[in-house]
Amino acid sequence: MAKPNQTHTSGLTLIECLVAIIVIAISVAAVAPALVLTVATRVQSQQSEQALNLAQTEIDQVRLVVERGESGYVASTPISTAAYADIRTVPAPTTFVASTTAVEQAALVDLNGDGSNDFAIQTFRNPGYTPSGSTDPIAFDMGVRVYSIQSEENLGSLETDQASIGLTSGTGQRRNKPLVVLYTTVVRGEADESLCGYVRFLNPTASTSLSCS
Repeated sequence: MAKPNQTHTSGLTLIECLVAIIVIAISVAAVAPALVLTVATRVQSQQSEQALNLAQTEIDQVRLVVERGESGYVASTPISTAAYADIRTVPAPTTFVASTTAVEQAALVDLNGDGSNDFAIQTFRNPGYTPSGSTDPIAFDMGVRVYSIQSEENLGSLETDQASIGLTSGTGQRRNKPLVVLYTTVVRGEADESLCGYVRFLNPTASTSLSCS
């Protein structure tokens, strides 16, 4: 029979609480890096996918207006100088602006319309081949590079090689390299002298020896 003054205690002691807190802290510390890595990598992949769609859309729009033969259809695409006849050698942009007029500029893009810029797109082409009597080329090389807005802080030291996509716990290479780089050749297939023009574009020396009629 229990004595009247005997008490029964239950629950966790202070030591047990501290041990539980320490165990939880260790578990969180072990899991946190993996969570940060997963989230950062997912953000990078999502940005790269958006940048690819943006670059491909830019090229598709140019191809469309070229095929339509619209006058002045490449007026908004800056032309690389003779020093950069190979568009792969065009340097990275040195300024981000609302509307580009030169190859060293990249146009700011607010992709989701929230009032904050998300990307900067650098679009350029070489002179290409323009038939006699025309003001627009019917064949030219075109380049598109899409940079994350985060790279704006590194203007003046940006690179032109595409950033690699992989596991990262931060911004990866997004601060100094383009997320997407696309180079392509645009040819107006239905224009008069299109085939000859393309041959002359590929081999400029053929312009004096190739007969098109």
